[in-house]
Amino acid sequence: MKRKKIIALLLASAMVCSMVSGCGKEEGSTSSSATGESVADSESQSQETSASAEEGETEERELLPDGNTYATGLPIVKDKITIRIARGQNALDSGTDTNEKPIMKLMEEATNIHIEWIDVPSGDGFAEQMSILLTTDMPDAFMGGVGDTDIMRDYDSFVPLNDLMETYAPHIMETYNKTNGEAISTLTYPNGNIYSFMSSVYTQHTSWTIGVQFINKKWLENVNMEIPRTLDEFYEVLKAFKEMDANGNGDPNDEIPLGYCQNNFQARLLQFMGAFGFNDNFRIEDGKVIPTANTDEYRQFLEYYNKLASEGLFDIEGFSQTDQQFMAKAKQGLYGSFYAWTPDTIIDDEELASQYVQLLPMTAPGLEGKETVYGTVNRFMGNINGFVITSACEYPEALVRWYDYMGSSTEMKQTARIGEEGVMWEMRDGKVYELQNQGADFNFQNACYTYGLMQSCPVLLYPDETPVLDEETSPQNYARDCYVTAVEDWILEEGLMPSRIATEEATLELASYETDLLNYISNFTADAIMNGVTDASWEQHLTDLEKYRYSDWIEWKQNYLDGKF
Repeated sequence: MKRKKIIALLLASAMVCSMVSGCGKEEGSTSSSATGESVADSESQSQETSASAEEGETEERELLPDGNTYATGLPIVKDKITIRIARGQNALDSGTDTNEKPIMKLMEEATNIHIEWIDVPSGDGFAEQMSILLTTDMPDAFMGGVGDTDIMRDYDSFVPLNDLMETYAPHIMETYNKTNGEAISTLTYPNGNIYSFMSSVYTQHTSWTIGVQFINKKWLENVNMEIPRTLDEFYEVLKAFKEMDANGNGDPNDEIPLGYCQNNFQARLLQFMGAFGFNDNFRIEDGKVIPTANTDEYRQFLEYYNKLASEGLFDIEGFSQTDQQFMAKAKQGLYGSFYAWTPDTIIDDEELASQYVQLLPMTAPGLEGKETVYGTVNRFMGNINGFVITSACEYPEALVRWYDYMGSSTEMKQTARIGEEGVMWEMRDGKVYELQNQGADFNFQNACYTYGLMQSCPVLLYPDETPVLDEETSPQNYARDCYVTAVEDWILEEGLMPSRIATEEATLELASYETDLLNYISNFTADAIMNGVTDASWEQHLTDLEKYRYSDWIEWKQNYLDGKF
């Protein structure tokens, strides 16, 4: 399906939504009709008074003390209001106006609340821009981008949600109650207050790991080589890619054997560490947090990739290039190998994308059997600080009701997550099916971010609401599931830290030095890969790690894992 056709369908959806916004249905229903009535109004029976009012009845509805927000029903406010919300915009989102997303058109029509979006591009500079908003231009709310430390540093800048959640967010509470208290406990800050709503998907097999490595099979055929199984074999393959005109265009100098991008969530440097037995600056084994940045294995990792970089086999522009620049190179077919969600996530050309096949974890010399894949079995994907309301908001009750309405049914959540029903997904027998198979010029993953909110989808999408991985209707995610299954044996059950809020004292103590420490490690790693590592520079590195409190950091991680704070 071509982009223009999709946009036309989305505009048609907005007209349908306005026609049916007064129709009510029973709470919890996930039934879907051809007219989209279940998506247009999925509020509970207690809110049906608004539906009657919209159809011409004059029944009075309760207004809250602010004089404009209704306690129940739709619209949420009597007189239209504008709310400013900052959100992180993924590089795959090609939209120019967040209010053009189907869920936002539906929401404004139903709630009478207009959102002025502050879209902050993800990648380099994101944290700095969010910091500026927090300190000089506070919006009414943040959809992601705010961390525990930001809240603890200034509790008064954020609205406690405990009572508001209980009173004005029945659908969110219904979802949280499925966790038997885990969600509420996870969200509660040390002072006893809740300052955020969760977002994204609770857990999903396709997300047990992040980036998967791929290699161009056609290039392998052109240089008469097989898929490598070890890093030594991989080096020989990359060298052949560089020297033997692997893409077959007559120019032996336009290939980039191994792609990399630190600003791309799937292709960060930590993905490349797995062959050496770790995927970060620590690893967890039998409940113990073990340092990695000061080990012989870490030096071996640096030396291997310095060898690749010095011979032009590794894209050192990856340390600074943007997400968009990385994807542009992939779209041009310049990479022999790279990490991605799936090849067709970032490559629009179906024929080119099909040239890339999965490359299973490889072993480093002397470390056979220690290789790992970044991630965690049964990984929790929820963003704890998915939606945060600030003290700048004049209508916090209305905004809580607004967010709750977006998560009031499976249909609403899916519309918020990836886009319009009938275009991006459909309901069959009470289950969600994504509609990915729409032609070579339709990149489903790009469309999800362009027409939906993806990880910012409201409430918390539970496993029974996640899409069925159907090979016919959703070939991309079906393939992704197969890729994850293929590396499942290398994904550790205790690979990543659990998600929860530490004490204020511990959080602020960590914040006082962690940024400097991680920046130091990142800079040293980049320099070592580009310029090499010597005995002297390595010894200085070990000294500098302690100067930046690496041992304290590891101890903090251990205490956090043990639940000591």
